[in-house]
Amino acid sequence: MPKRVVIVGGGITGLACAHRLLALDPLVDVTVLEADARVGGVIRTSPFAGHAAVDEAADAFLLRVPAARNLAEEVGLGGSLTSPAVAHASVWRGRLHPLPESLLLGVPTRLGPLVRSRLISTRGKLRAGLEPFLPRTATDLDCLGAFMRKRLGNEVQEILIDPLVGSIYATDTDSFSLRGMPQLQELASEGRSLMISAQKRPRPAPGGAENPVFAAPAGGMQALTDAVHASVLRAGAKVMVNSRVSGLDHDGKDLVVRVSDEEHRCDHVVLASPARRTGEWLAHAAPNAARLLAAWEHASVVMVTLAVPRHAMPRSATGSGYLVPKTVQRFVTAVSFASQKWAHLDDGTNMVLRVSLGRDGMPLHHHSNDELLSFVLADLKWHLGVDFDSHVGNDHVRLTRWVESFPQYRPRHFERVDRVEAHLATELPNVHLAGASYRGIGIPACIEQANETARRIIERVSVR
Repeated sequence: MPKRVVIVGGGITGLACAHRLLALDPLVDVTVLEADARVGGVIRTSPFAGHAAVDEAADAFLLRVPAARNLAEEVGLGGSLTSPAVAHASVWRGRLHPLPESLLLGVPTRLGPLVRSRLISTRGKLRAGLEPFLPRTATDLDCLGAFMRKRLGNEVQEILIDPLVGSIYATDTDSFSLRGMPQLQELASEGRSLMISAQKRPRPAPGGAENPVFAAPAGGMQALTDAVHASVLRAGAKVMVNSRVSGLDHDGKDLVVRVSDEEHRCDHVVLASPARRTGEWLAHAAPNAARLLAAWEHASVVMVTLAVPRHAMPRSATGSGYLVPKTVQRFVTAVSFASQKWAHLDDGTNMVLRVSLGRDGMPLHHHSNDELLSFVLADLKWHLGVDFDSHVGNDHVRLTRWVESFPQYRPRHFERVDRVEAHLATELPNVHLAGASYRGIGIPACIEQANETARRIIERVSVR
């Protein structure tokens, strides 16, 4: 009898896990349960302002970690991948300042570009310049913000590192795990000085068209989840939408996943779902794991997409967009100039702007759509000096709410994950955790977790 695997969650993690399971063993019986009416999770793309596909959340994946690119190639999207036409961004601090060159997630790897930048004050530059001479800073607190303040000073942390990392994960880096950013954790662990460690590494090629850092399907990020979905269906998986799980148990023989009045019996369960919701399902059968998962925190954000006349944009609005440091934030945390970032969105007439609001510690979902739009327009006027009110019609505005969609990796996050998994190993063996809540937030990291979980399941099945 083929082994049965139920995957809870039809986002990129769950779909990628199903894909890898069936690639490793086509005889595995795989069922994916998704509570929503569609698969894809927080990856969503839709038509907007005359464009066939504009992303409502993540609009690219990192190429440095190859998992996402490999998956795209496996499902037939390799030839349709495209990369940003421009890679440089700015930070708003009274006006738009280009980010200094040679940054690694906000950490200066060379002092020269930082010294020439007008974004950081002379005092901030001098403080950052001390970094190579400081004694080693311990990483045992596992706090990204605290570590970077000690190494590079408050200004570099608040104006460069926090906006870059915070815009990706909707987080406050003073409450975020250093290990949650593997590139920075590696630098922090390699030697006494971040800058010296960075300079010893091979210098990465510029992130231009010939050496892109990011990529995405030309049809938007949902093209990836749609293609993986189609692939797993062809391979024989069952994907069931509108299937909200109500509980998980073990009856002595099988694992039992309950959906309304139905029961799905299986040998392995993959929980590719947000941690807090996962904890609710485990409350009866794995109370110790459930108790820890219930304490997980998630941030909420809003993505407002606008189409405004290109001629109305100021000359300073160059590159792929800009970030807003918390020290000068009102509501908007980042703005992407999508029509400049992606060549296929440049119609020569309108500029598509993707505006992010909200983050950890700044929830905004109690505001109405009209209020949120007014916040966006007011902040854009403040930042760019342009009043877009008269240019934005109903067909040129899209508002997407992502409620509790960004897991927050608090200091010592991975120790907490280890404890949850240790409890599951004794309370509910053969139940696996995977996804953004656990061991990596970005799309490639989620796919890596999916692949590793699939390999682990196949190994256990093979042993038996």
